Amino acid sequence: MCGIAGGVGRISKAMVQRMCQVMRYRGPDHTDTRQFGPAVLGMVRLAIIDVSGGSQPLSNETGDVWVVFNGEIYNYQSLRQVLVARGHHFRTASDTETIVHAYEEYGEAFVDHLRGMFAIAIWDDRKQKLVLARDRLGEKPLYFHTGPQGLLFASEIKCLLSAGIPRAVNRNAAQSFLALGYVPSPETAYDGIKKLAAGEIAVFENGVLSIRRYWSLHPQKKLEIGYEEAVDQLDALLQDTIRHCLKSDVEVAAFLSGGVDSSLISALMCRENTVVRSYSIGFDDSLSGFSEIPHAERVAAHIKTQHRNFIVSEADAIRLIPQVLDHYDEPNGEPTSALVHLLCSHVVRDVKVALGGTGGDELFHGYPRHSKLGWLALSSRVPRHPASMLQNLLERFSDSTDGDRTVRRIKRFGRALGLSREEGYRQWLQLLSRDQLSGLVIGVDDAVEPDQRILDLLSGPTEFHDRIQAIDAGEYLPEFQLTYMDRMSMANSLEVRSPLCDYRVAEFAAALPPSFRVKEGRTKRILKDVARRYLPNEIVDRQKAGFDAPVGQWFKAGLRPLLTTFLSPREVAASGLLNPDKVERLVNDHLSGRHDLSMQLWSVLSLEHWHRRWIEEGARLAAPEDLSAEERQLKLQVSDDITSLSASGHTAR
Repeated sequence: MCGIAGGVGRISKAMVQRMCQVMRYRGPDHTDTRQFGPAVLGMVRLAIIDVSGGSQPLSNETGDVWVVFNGEIYNYQSLRQVLVARGHHFRTASDTETIVHAYEEYGEAFVDHLRGMFAIAIWDDRKQKLVLARDRLGEKPLYFHTGPQGLLFASEIKCLLSAGIPRAVNRNAAQSFLALGYVPSPETAYDGIKKLAAGEIAVFENGVLSIRRYWSLHPQKKLEIGYEEAVDQLDALLQDTIRHCLKSDVEVAAFLSGGVDSSLISALMCRENTVVRSYSIGFDDSLSGFSEIPHAERVAAHIKTQHRNFIVSEADAIRLIPQVLDHYDEPNGEPTSALVHLLCSHVVRDVKVALGGTGGDELFHGYPRHSKLGWLALSSRVPRHPASMLQNLLERFSDSTDGDRTVRRIKRFGRALGLSREEGYRQWLQLLSRDQLSGLVIGVDDAVEPDQRILDLLSGPTEFHDRIQAIDAGEYLPEFQLTYMDRMSMANSLEVRSPLCDYRVAEFAAALPPSFRVKEGRTKRILKDVARRYLPNEIVDRQKAGFDAPVGQWFKAGLRPLLTTFLSPREVAASGLLNPDKVERLVNDHLSGRHDLSMQLWSVLSLEHWHRRWIEEGARLAAPEDLSAEERQLKLQVSDDITSLSASGHTAR
């Protein structure tokens, strides 16, 4: 696990060294940068496999193929045996070296032979071409920029910015972010910076960049299999996946929330290892509606892990939020980032690797909306006028911010009344409604659909459940869930592996009949029946709570200054990105208690903070004549404005 950076063209070694230094927290164990004519490859390494011998960049025997990569290749040992039998010679015991020889053996089809999470850059000196690849589910990020100087790539956007890439806002992407909570690939919030999508490979040769998809989720045909046989097969597949994910030269622990996904993974880990450490994070009794620690403790006692809980106070979480916001170099819509950051900061004191449960909800239909898919067919038959009357009635009820999501979910489901099945599901996915979005981002044409990618997927030719899974697993999972997990874990130099994101698990889930995933409102049906073999029914069958932060309450208390001051009309108008009147309306609707706009306001706050931190402040840094080196470094540290604002309620604009 590490961070990678580099480029081809008018790229200097010093430039890539600066890019690597910006993300040194991703790999504190080792760093190296090498130049090969027009190409430069650099990396920062977190040593997990072949700790002493697996440093990068790493080459083949003849030194004309070089690689840097971020991630883990879980099948590297079996792949190594195949490659050795074909005449390849290995100098290390690392998984990195299998990539080099697989490229030699299979060319650009090398990615088809890799099982794991990865972002890879290969420089082929013989053909003078750069090959970039990202894993199938998108666990590891890879960003790039093309321009007159050539191509630059990196694990994080801030690395590209440190190389002098212009900082310009992609306003349509900002609109998409507010609609969905993330920016769909290949766009980012910056004009001129793109991201390689999950399951894509890119080749830069003779100044031309070509990108193709090498893997997609949905198979050509469904499995013709009985339900009990499918449960057996999934059980065996998950056991195999866990064995692969436990391959490491350092200890591997578990994130344990008490939910089905993390509990099942922890239970399967205990089948493989005698001793497993597990970790949970939650709140004290004052915020018990948001804490899953009691459930995690029951699971830990049942499967006999060495378990530790970390109790977070409201003050501690709020104090960390400015640092978390500042760490993102692209707006992020997940307020639980602060909790994940805190959890990782504790866990990394004991271990360098942990397994998490990300992916189960997206692959096996585990969200509350999936339990109401049958409702979409019925609600579409409701005439428009009575549907509108009922929606207006529901909107009169006030939302709760104390952890009870009942009213919010009823209102959310009610918004699908009278709409087609596809349009209803689209409504459920929207973070901000069309009315809330209209005119919110200055300079964006409201005729442009901010969720066009979602519209395209929902109108596709496949079965409806498959279209939904394409959105959940192909869009939301890599762009939202895996992105924030990568940033928060790597900010603490902790590697997090997600066994449920193994592509073989994903392919199996996609090939199942829809009723195996959800039936009669019962979500994650088959995954829960596998879990039932290892866990008590009370854990498997309890109502999904979700891993949430009480940000709605915080906005009315400790974080209120962020809404009333940082997002005041004067401050928002000064930034020039968002419409201050529209932002003020959202703030007032939340503070009045009429609506719970926690996620919406977090996203607005995240976007506005990103603009001030990385666009406005970055523009000043790009004109360095009046700043010393010490002053510049100070400017790049955690934003004093927003930090002091959280503590005192004052702004420093």
